Amino acid sequence: MGRAGPFPRVVFREEVILALDRYSHTHSVGEQGGFLIGRKQELKSAEKFEVLIERFVPIPQRSGASRLVITQEHYDSVQSALRRSGRGEEIVGWAHMHPGFGVFLSAFDKEQHERFFPEDWQVAYVMDNLSAERAVYQMVDGEWKRLPGYYVLREMAENEIGIAAGKSGSPWLRAVLVVLFLGLLIAGGSYGYTLVRDLYFAPTPRQTVVEEVVPEPPSIALEEQPEQGPVEEEPPAPAVPAQTTVTPPPTVPRYTEYVVKRGDNLWSIAQELWGDPSLYRLIAEENGITNPSHITVGTVLRVPVDPRSND
Repeated sequence: MGRAGPFPRVVFREEVILALDRYSHTHSVGEQGGFLIGRKQELKSAEKFEVLIERFVPIPQRSGASRLVITQEHYDSVQSALRRSGRGEEIVGWAHMHPGFGVFLSAFDKEQHERFFPEDWQVAYVMDNLSAERAVYQMVDGEWKRLPGYYVLREMAENEIGIAAGKSGSPWLRAVLVVLFLGLLIAGGSYGYTLVRDLYFAPTPRQTVVEEVVPEPPSIALEEQPEQGPVEEEPPAPAVPAQTTVTPPPTVPRYTEYVVKRGDNLWSIAQELWGDPSLYRLIAEENGITNPSHITVGTVLRVPVDPRSND
């Protein structure tokens, strides 16, 4: 993800990325997160070390919390469990969600990172599931850096075949392969070309058209009924004219005004007005607010009276 370069090599197992995505979508209100568990390996290159992230351990947090709070009890319980497992794993960082606020680290987030994750190989992974953004941060000598990219390690299935190629090869071997390639094309004709194409070049994916098959209605066998005498039909009842109900236009205004007080944010305003902090986005959209965490005291906001009418 992103680009590679001479910075710490951070590798997520694919199942960890999937677990983080599922967790962020099922906990989309407030900040949630947890510990990243894995292994660290020193490298003799410009990257210095590699961090392999193998598991995600969520931190218990109340729904709708305005910030993710890590306590010493949380940290000690995870460390104790890792020591008992004896698998050589350690805490390599943490992850948390900023739904609707972008991928950044607040001053409180940085303070927690410096307290619980002081090593330069421990990372902070931030997600915004509403905008589908992700970022990895690292702190070195008190300086914060956003990594330009990271890796996702995908396990190959049993029926998949991988071909590992060396970085360098003998020129004689390459020449022999070229001669064999040309000989196969000449001797085999079109069959040889097809074989070589399938071996050395990725086939072009073909578009598959799926036709919808509409099942025919089942045939119904009709049983022969005995003959009956004529049946007298009752005269139809006279039709009753339908009544039309005219609904008067609503007299309740759809919007009202709210004056921002000290200590307010869009989450707390939505909680105060409607009892649901996740509706903050209606206030942001109505007033053209791009950063919901920064609003000025005394600002007059235009808010819906009934947010359900705007769904």
